[in-house]
Order: sequence, then structure tokens, then C-alpha cells
Amino acid sequence: MSGNLVRAKTWICVTAISLLAAAGCGTGSLDKAGNPVSGLVILTLADGDTNFTAAQVFADDVHAQSHGALKIRIEDSWRPNDRYYQSDLIKDVRAGRAQLGMTVSWAFDRVGIGNFRALQAPFLIDSYPLEQKVMSSDIPAKMLAGLQHSGLVGLGIAPGSLQRPLSYSAPLLGASSYQGARVGISPSDISDSLFRALGASPVVPERYHAGDILTGLAGIEATATGISAGLDTPGATLTSNVVFGPRPQVLFMNRHTFEGLTAGQRRELARAAAAMDRDSGIWQRSDAAAMGDLCRRQFTVVTASNADLAGLLAAARPIYQRLESDPQTEALISQITSMRTAMGGASQSATCPQAGTAGSSGATANLPEGTWQVTYTEPELAAAGEGPGGLDPGEGNWGSFTLTLGNSQWVLRLTGGDPAAAPNNLVDSGTYVVTGDKINFYRHDHDYPSSDTEVWGPYIWSAYRGTLTFKRDGWTAGWGPVGLVVKPWQQIGT
Repeated sequence: MSGNLVRAKTWICVTAISLLAAAGCGTGSLDKAGNPVSGLVILTLADGDTNFTAAQVFADDVHAQSHGALKIRIEDSWRPNDRYYQSDLIKDVRAGRAQLGMTVSWAFDRVGIGNFRALQAPFLIDSYPLEQKVMSSDIPAKMLAGLQHSGLVGLGIAPGSLQRPLSYSAPLLGASSYQGARVGISPSDISDSLFRALGASPVVPERYHAGDILTGLAGIEATATGISAGLDTPGATLTSNVVFGPRPQVLFMNRHTFEGLTAGQRRELARAAAAMDRDSGIWQRSDAAAMGDLCRRQFTVVTASNADLAGLLAAARPIYQRLESDPQTEALISQITSMRTAMGGASQSATCPQAGTAGSSGATANLPEGTWQVTYTEPELAAAGEGPGGLDPGEGNWGSFTLTLGNSQWVLRLTGGDPAAAPNNLVDSGTYVVTGDKINFYRHDHDYPSSDTEVWGPYIWSAYRGTLTFKRDGWTAGWGPVGLVVKPWQQIGT
């Protein structure tokens, strides 16, 4: 049950849209005259990230909307060795190297598209409820409409996790603490301007992996989930109540490909894209679970003072002046500011759970510890919802497995089954966090560059008389191994 089960293994498909039909895979789309279209149409979606994006939710919804006639094939880890993969992915979709793309909103600045800048205004969208309110308003539609002259079609914007300061030396609190500091940032023009205004030296590093490229940095922009999954090196400190902003994901499409689809297929894509904001709560739940994990490990969390916060806002004023020189961006910032004021105007802190509350160490007390095993066949895995890519030989996604749980640590091992995978050589491991009947698995096994940023779950768990059962929470499909839910696990050791 290898880590690539977080998303099924996928392959690029750049065939011209007129050649995309393949026989025998159902109906559901309508042509321009409203008549059913038979056959399967496959579109490739380039996704630069490897975990916790809305890409799989979108792909699942497209499949459901089209009754299987339209399939989104996700190619994740796009441009894996490119530190500017987020913006270069946009260029690739525009050039037709993939039909669709999903990337962070700030990446569009680097290709000359400024429609999404209001989402990155410093310290503006600083809570998940505010982000949800923004995503549920008319703001995304206004921003997406601006792609029409860029060779792209905007389909939707999905919420993203909140970014905060993570320091590796002195805590990053007020503006003075950034003076002369080398800070790792996302490749965003606005982030670059903000940290320069704070007196820091912004650096765009390679993709973060288990802290092995953080040498020489005083701090980074980070999410609670990312910190828990490998960025919490010794001496690191999180500033809980400073939120730089969210990392929303923009879903877009090559205009030529879009225009080659039928009217029915376009509607199916639009409906699926419109539903992407429904799962914004996953980020808040993920943050809470990650903070529970970090606090159990006695991770240091600090709080900036009101004077610190005021100093940060003062340093950001020149960035706002530049952003508001564009009338549309100014209007959108004003609209978001009004929403924030109406909601109380306070940032959302990432804090340690209170003792005895959900997410604290006491929350794991009722989850039985020990070793569990399960065996299932390839057809049983497929019936549980595994995609074709996850059934490829050698993936190690079916057969016999053991799962060991204890002291908030987990180890998952393939012990036999898939003849093309080597038993006992496929081992995943990390920490887990239980919040009531929900469990999140955090990988820390250094299996491949992105494995240490993977979070599986939440799953719903239940235990009874030596049997442990997992079910996927409503939004989870695509964010964890299908194999965990195929059959109940039987306890074989304590």
C-alpha cells in the first residue's frame, strides 16, 4: 500500500481533443445538439502539488456528472525539479502540453496575469471562515473572467491552507525580527515584496523536503500541516496569530481544448468546478489535527503582540498601494476588507488544544494500540474505489498488510500479494492524530521527496472485539489509501 495511493498513479495524455474518444466506456455527455455522446473522453490535469489539493475532488465530480463518459487524468508532481513549477505549469497548459491545470493563485503573477492578486494581499484573508466567505461570493467569478484573453479558461478557485511564519532561529514576531533574515518564500511577487519591505532577504528554495534544504534560512512561510509533516526541525518556532494569507488553488483549462468540447461536457466541467469550495473545512480540520500532533511533540508556539501586528501591517502599506493602483484589485480588496470587518476582523490563531479536548494526547486513549492485519485481492480493491492507476502491477496496493499503531506512531507494511511488488520492502510510517472518531495519518518516512508532506485522512475509525474498521470521511476520497477501507483489520498483536 504505497504512498502513491494518496493519488492514483497517472500518465500524461496530450492527444488532440479530436482524438480523445475511446470506445466502450459509457455515456453521459451531450453534443451541441443535446444528443448523447458515447465513448470516453480523457483530459489530463497538470497538478504541481502532491497532496491535499482539490484536483481529485474535481476529477471525481466530473466522472459523476458525466456518468463516466468524461475522465480527468491527474498528472501530479508536475515539473518536479523546477522551483518555479507553479507558474511554468500555467505556460504548459497554455501551450497545450496538458489540457487542464491546477496551481496556486500567486503563480499567475509570474506569467503576467494579475487577476488573483487580491487573494494574496498581506494579512488580509487571515481565517478559514473569511476564506470560505470569499470563495462563496462573486469574487472568484470576477477573477476567473479575466483569463479570457490569456489563452486560458478559468473554471474555479478552491480554498487553501493558511500560511504563517515558521522560524529556525529567533522567533519571527514583529517587523524588526525580520531585519536581515533569510526567509524561504513561495515564488510569489507579493511575498517577495512583503519580505523585502520587512527588511528580510527572501529566498525561493527548492521544494521543501524533511528540512534538508532549510540550512541557512532564518524562517519560512509554512502551513501547520506542512510543519507537522516534516518542517518541524529542532528549535523551530511557529508564530500562531500571524497569517500571511491562504494558498488558494486555481483550476483552469487550455482555451482551444475547451472550445473543442461539447456543450454538455463544458457544463459537466463547470458544475464540478463550482463544487470545489464545498470542502474548505478540510483545511481547518487539518490544521487542528496537525497542531495536536505538534503540541504532543512539545513544539514551540509563540504569539505576536498587538504592537507586533501593527508593525507588520504598517510595513505592508506600500504593497497595498501598489496593488490598489489597479482598479479591479482595489475593488476586490475593498470587498474582502468589508467581509473581514463584518466578521470581527481578528486573525485565526493556530494554537495547542486544551488538555482533555479533541486533538490533545488524551484524544487517542480509546483507539486500541497494537498490530493489525488485512488481506484483500485486486478485484476487491477496485470494487472499493481504487482507480486504474492504483491497480498497476508493482504499486503494492493489494495483497496482505500489517498496520502497527502505538504512541501516536504508525507503520504500514506490505507482507505479500502483488507479485510485482517486493513484500516487506514497501513500508510507510509516520505519526497519527485522533480527534474523536477521526484519524489523520502523517507520513515521515522519507520514501520520496513529497512523501513527508502527505497527510492521509481523516478517516472515521471504529473498533470492536479485535476488529478495527476505517471509513473515508465524506471529502476524503483521493487523500489517502483506498486499501485502508477495503476490509476490517484484525488484531494480531498488542
